Amino acid sequence: MLIKSLTFLFFLSLTSLSYAEKQPTWGVLSVCADPNSMPLSNLKKEGFENKLAEYFAQDLNWELKYEWFPQRLAFFRNTIRAKDPSSPSGYKCDIAMGASPDPEGATATKPYYTSTWVVVLPDTTDLKQIKSSNDFSKLNGDVLKNLKFGVFAKSPGADWVVSNGLTDQMVPFVHMQSDPNDYPGMIIEKSLAQGEIDVAFAWGPIAAYSASMVKSRKLKLVPLIAPNGSRTDYSISMAVRYREPAWKKMVEDFLNKRKDKIQSLISLYNIPQVLEDGSVLIGKEKFARTKN
Repeated sequence: MLIKSLTFLFFLSLTSLSYAEKQPTWGVLSVCADPNSMPLSNLKKEGFENKLAEYFAQDLNWELKYEWFPQRLAFFRNTIRAKDPSSPSGYKCDIAMGASPDPEGATATKPYYTSTWVVVLPDTTDLKQIKSSNDFSKLNGDVLKNLKFGVFAKSPGADWVVSNGLTDQMVPFVHMQSDPNDYPGMIIEKSLAQGEIDVAFAWGPIAAYSASMVKSRKLKLVPLIAPNGSRTDYSISMAVRYREPAWKKMVEDFLNKRKDKIQSLISLYNIPQVLEDGSVLIGKEKFARTKN
């Protein structure tokens, strides 16, 4: 009985090893991507994740193609898990270049950067002293009470406004618009740029890009300090299908091998980053963060 058990375990280990070592040879890097989500991705392939996909395809020496779908509800069900017998892998696409570390309907690779929610505001004399969301409490009372705060519902920005007793000055926005041509950056590029609000709270990569698109007024970004019970920092991974360990390993090998190149790309797109010491790098300026 012992010999039979050992023999079974031996052959099981060989089978597992063989499966683990079998790497995809699709010849096509098929990327699931949002058609309108700059600075991450768009149909013109101008985004950070588009450039990252180009790097990966070059490393693999594979053709690069896209499956476009708004990265909102049911994204993975309609992309990475949707079968397509005409594709080399049998699915519509095989990787998303950006996802949370616990994506619904897929499995995440190791994270490759961490960003945070930020505050976007006019770079004016009245607001010059604002270096983080904590500094709003230092403003002259007449200045503070006249500010309109643009926030997405159920976001860290909304939590901050409520916790600071400024609910009456809140202007709510919907994060996931029903119109795929709308995008979160409009809170900055339209509402803040036109003076409909005075301060906007947004996810770091989107905030940095959208602020750079505004020419009508000079804007600045500072860190949002998380109020009690809220979270502002999120790590970003890539996403692949469940039960494809060899493919996941290939993706993570790329992340390890091209770590410096990826970091250069992050800097090129001015994506705010949370550093190991907890500080936030926005552009070339490093912001220390302290709790209230």
